[in-house]
Amino acid sequence: MNSTRLLILAALTLPFTACSETNEPEQGITEPAVQQEAEPETAPTTPVAVVEESAGEATPAEDATPVDAGTNDKIILGKAETPAAPAAQKYEAVTHYVKLTTAQGTSSPPDVVEVAEVFWYGCPHCFNFDPVVHNWAENLPDKVNFIRLPVMWNPTNAMHARLFYTLEALGKLEEVHHAIFTEMHVNKKMLTSEAEIMNFIDRQGISTDDFRKTFRSFAVESKLNRAKNLTWRYQIQSVPLLVINGAYLTTGKGIKNFDDMLAVADELIAREQQNR
Repeated sequence: MNSTRLLILAALTLPFTACSETNEPEQGITEPAVQQEAEPETAPTTPVAVVEESAGEATPAEDATPVDAGTNDKIILGKAETPAAPAAQKYEAVTHYVKLTTAQGTSSPPDVVEVAEVFWYGCPHCFNFDPVVHNWAENLPDKVNFIRLPVMWNPTNAMHARLFYTLEALGKLEEVHHAIFTEMHVNKKMLTSEAEIMNFIDRQGISTDDFRKTFRSFAVESKLNRAKNLTWRYQIQSVPLLVINGAYLTTGKGIKNFDDMLAVADELIAREQQNR
């Protein structure tokens, strides 16, 4: 059994912990990020409202079997195929997930269920979750799209999100994503300044000229603004967590470990697919 599989199995058995908005970053930013659009002076303090779902039972009509008066033979009418019964719901709102009163738009096609991992590179729990969710995402059903959403609570998050979206724009994200976690949590280099980031990028064999041109581009600024907006709209209090189709957050006292989170996500994905 290789070391990656051992890490995943160990992570699944650990009590669930998360990085919260109130966690202090290990270092401050030494160079300020480009100013983003103004956000509310105070983060929302009221809990996200939830909507309890209830399912009614359909009562199918009895099959009609009229009789021909002349032959006394029964005429059997065609019968519509009975819809598949909804999957049993094991998990409950509030205890295992939050359902937003208003679902947010996704970046995926309408017939695709989107799963967004909300994370922060500086979060040790996100570092442990990364190989687990990566393996899970590789086995998702058809028409389920997995994306990542860097959280945007503070300037440190913003610098790391800028790094994420710059690599994404250059088509280099997948080959460097885990290396960023390793740099922070194994090598203890928090990449909180542009100078540190450029040094790291150079060591990854990526053109620093291309990276610098993209780092503060309009495309990256637009992605940062969207990530900040979604962080606020989802009322993200801690990471890591998964957002299912812009409507459900996998957070609640019933989630004790990564395995629980993924099981809840699987059920919510199945529900969303049945509603299509």
